[in-house]
Amino acid sequence: MKNLRKIIILFLFIFLTGIVVTVVSINTTLNKKVPSQVHKTKKDTVYLIKSNKKAV
Repeated sequence: MKNLRKIIILFLFIFLTGIVVTVVSINTTLNKKVPSQVHKTKKDTVYLIKSNKKAV
C-alpha cells in the first residue's frame, strides 16, 4: 500500500507540474505585444481587378 501511495503522489506531482508549466507558457504567449501592421488592401484589390480584366 505504501508503494501505491508513493506512485499516486508522484503522478499527481508530475500532473500538477505540467499544468503549471502549461499555464505559465500560455500566459507569456498572450502577454506578448504584437506590433500593429497596416494592411494595404487597396493595392491588393487594384491588382485583382487588373488581373481580372486581363483574363476576360
